[in-house]
Amino acid sequence: MSILRDGDKRFVNIERKIGLFFIIAAIGTVAVITFIGIQHDTFTPKTTIFFIAESGQGINEGMAVKLSGFKIGKIRNMELDDVAKVKVTLSISKKYMKWIKTDSHAKLSKEGMIGDSIIDIQPGSAAAKPMQENSIMPFGRERGISEMIEELKNEIKPVILELKNIVQYVNDPSGDIKATLRNVKHLSDDLSSTGKRLNALLQSSDKNINDTSKKIGAVLDSTHKTVEDVNGIIKKVDKDMPGITEKVGKSLDNIQKTTEELKKAVEKSAPSIPSLIDKGNDIADDTTEITGSVKKIWPIRSYIKNPEGKLLPIDSYD
Repeated sequence: MSILRDGDKRFVNIERKIGLFFIIAAIGTVAVITFIGIQHDTFTPKTTIFFIAESGQGINEGMAVKLSGFKIGKIRNMELDDVAKVKVTLSISKKYMKWIKTDSHAKLSKEGMIGDSIIDIQPGSAAAKPMQENSIMPFGRERGISEMIEELKNEIKPVILELKNIVQYVNDPSGDIKATLRNVKHLSDDLSSTGKRLNALLQSSDKNINDTSKKIGAVLDSTHKTVEDVNGIIKKVDKDMPGITEKVGKSLDNIQKTTEELKKAVEKSAPSIPSLIDKGNDIADDTTEITGSVKKIWPIRSYIKNPEGKLLPIDSYD
């Protein structure tokens, strides 16, 4: 074997090669461990602070500790103290301790509605001093779904009771709601009958309007015909008017001439008119006397009745 090893070039410096391999493997392992440690803040300086919880429910070792949404540490340990409360040890990176003040407090909450539980540290005021190592921080729990449901139940219960009372009031046969509904039904029935009567009236009105429209159309046709006749008469009058005007003018001239001739005749006979009037009066007097004498003759007198006296009314002027 020694002859093969000494003569085979593959085994030359084999010890160095094996040693180099182990050195490289060790360096790689250390590098991986270092990388993992850096990723998990294994080599980051830590500060230890505590908080006391009434119960360890929902709190687990290794749970993330966050500040304003950034992971700054984790729960390193949990243990019961002398009064059966849970003492929780937090391991916080030192570089974040400047934001954790003496008035900061921690609370158990969830990332979203159904996310993982975390310890959320609320930053303190800017004027407060940074919290020192091994300090105890106030702790509280965020309301869980069960607490929210219980609170919501307590708030909804009175509303449900009130709704139940309202439903009972609405369903009461002698209540105002039922009476109002009955009145509304009666009103609806009345409106329905009124609507029927109104429809009948509208139909009758439509018929009357149609009849009236026909009559008006006939009247308009007759009026149109009359207007046409009048227009014809007017046109005829306009056509005949010059001749009529000429004839009327001639007639007026003749009347004027006749009037002048009559005036002249009256003027000529005016001196003899008084004597003619006197003669007429004398003839009338003689006629009266003759008539009176005839009435007194016996045979004639018996056939003539004396006129009855007529009484005049008081307000008469006769």
